[in-house]
Formats: sequence, structure tokens, C-alpha cells
Amino acid sequence: MPNPTPRDLHVDAVLTNMSVGYVQSQDKFFADKLFPTVQVMKQTDLYTVWPKGAFFRDQVKARPLGGAVPIVGFDTGTASYVCTEYGLGTMIDDRTRANADKPFNPDKASMRLLVGQHLIKRDRIAATTYLKTGVWGTDIVGVNSGPNAGQFLRFDQSGSDPIGVISKYKDRVAEQTGYEPNTLTLGRATKRVLKQHPDIIGKIQYTQKGIITDELLAELFEVERILTPSAIYNTAKEGATDNLTFIVDSKCMLLSYAAKEPAMEEPSGGYTFAWTGLLPGATADWGGVIERGREERHHSDYIEARAAYDIKLVCPDVGVFFSDVVSG
Repeated sequence: MPNPTPRDLHVDAVLTNMSVGYVQSQDKFFADKLFPTVQVMKQTDLYTVWPKGAFFRDQVKARPLGGAVPIVGFDTGTASYVCTEYGLGTMIDDRTRANADKPFNPDKASMRLLVGQHLIKRDRIAATTYLKTGVWGTDIVGVNSGPNAGQFLRFDQSGSDPIGVISKYKDRVAEQTGYEPNTLTLGRATKRVLKQHPDIIGKIQYTQKGIITDELLAELFEVERILTPSAIYNTAKEGATDNLTFIVDSKCMLLSYAAKEPAMEEPSGGYTFAWTGLLPGATADWGGVIERGREERHHSDYIEARAAYDIKLVCPDVGVFFSDVVSG
């Protein structure tokens, strides 16, 4: 009589200490990091726009004896925002919940699915708002040789000067607005090329064992921070073959000024107006709320993720957008 094999004495079970799943870290998303968020109570409202030129004139004159000082003034204008509510939900049938074995957690998996897709949505809106040509005060395009006005030599070409190019346009923004750009947003390919550029390696090769960090790049380019959007999304419909791509053009770059927080009488390249009057308790990390309820007729629990906001470019003159920064 044959002896039982090890396989005959064991029934495979799902491991409870590991699994395989592709869930993006929130650190890869940039929409909540580039510009501040303003909490608003209404879907639409106005905000004050002060005239830039009025604050930079020299109208001071010597007061004559017995005379009055010159009187000046300025007008103010307004602009508006319009928040849109976005939502996504899923259902957990009672049979699914009753039949789930560890480590499956239908609630946790559902919330990860919903929040992850909201983060993708928000970054895609931010990318089409901020990281494209035709929206900022200055657009510059990279070329392989012989740059003319409005062009620069791509950073992966021999003789390119990324430090000089960025410094030049920092000066331009400062001259036109009185504010120094403090944020440099780099597409993935742009950052990869910069970290390999001989000019940059030559300047920081003797610091921190020659490792080029975001902090060192920020110091080198004289900005407060470097952002590198890295989130991906699937352009394919459900059931079709996956087609994954970065949300942000990997060959672009944005030099901009961002207020540290919502402020009066200060510019900021953009703001996210979050409609917390509709969704009180919306979290700052992904900008929305999770709601759960019961559908008795469907014998299921529902989970919904909702967010309401307007991602808006506010001050185009404090930004410079660079396209085709590298060849590939």
C-alpha cells in the first residue's frame, strides 16, 4: 500500500502575513503638495485680486512747505472658484462578507480602491491645470541645438546649462512679480537627467558621499523644495489589457512660487479650493470623506468616497513652464 505524500496531508490555505497588491503610496501624488488648500463653505464664491503694479510704483514726492503729501489709490478686482463634487462607490454583498477568510478584508480593500482612484483623479486634474503649455506667464521649450528666444538647450544635450537656465527664469519671475520662485516640479525623466548631468555632479560630488538628493538639488537651484510627481494610472477600460503611464509628462518642469498657506495680499501660483461646507471632516491627504451605509433590499453594505474641490491656477505670472526638457 503506497504511503501518503506530503501533498495528501496538507490543504493549501491563503497566507495571512503577505499578499501581492499594487497600491500606490500617497507620497507619489503631487496635487496636495504643489499649492496650498483653501477650505471654503460654499460651492462658488469670490476672492479679492489686488493690482500688482500699484504696489511697485514710486509715487513718493517731497512735501513742499505748507503743502500736502500726494494722494494715491488703487482699485481691486475679484476672481471666482467653482467646486465640483467627485464620487465613487462600491458594494459589499452579505455573502461576500460572510464567505471572506483571512487575510481578505472587504472593507479595507474597498476603501483603498476608492481613495486610490480619487487620488488619481485629483492628480490628473492638477496635471492638466498646472503642468502644460499655455497656462503660465512664460512657456519655454527645449531643443537639441541652436536655441532661439523662448527656447533652451535640452538638459541631456552636450553644453546644456540647467543651473543657468533655471537661475535665468528665477530672475525673470522675481523681476516681474517681486517674488522668488520657491518650488521646482520635475518630471521623472527630467529629474533622472539632472541627477546625471556633469555640471550638477561636479558641484555636489563631494557632499554626502556624492548622493544627489532632493535637498541638495533644492540648494543648488536655490528653491525651497523639489517635487517629482510619480503616480501612474491605467488608461485601459476594465477588462482590457492594462495600459499604465505616468500621470505627469515625464519630460516637463515647472518653476513656480507657492504660498506656504492661504494668505492675504500674497500671490500663489495656484490653490485648491476644498468645499468643506459640503463635506465637513474632509481629510487633507486626499481631500474627501468616506461614507458607509446599508442597502437592505440589496443585502449589501455600501462604501462611498466623495470629494469636492476646484484646483485653480491663480497667479500665472509667478510660474514658468518648461516642455521637452529632455529628449527621452
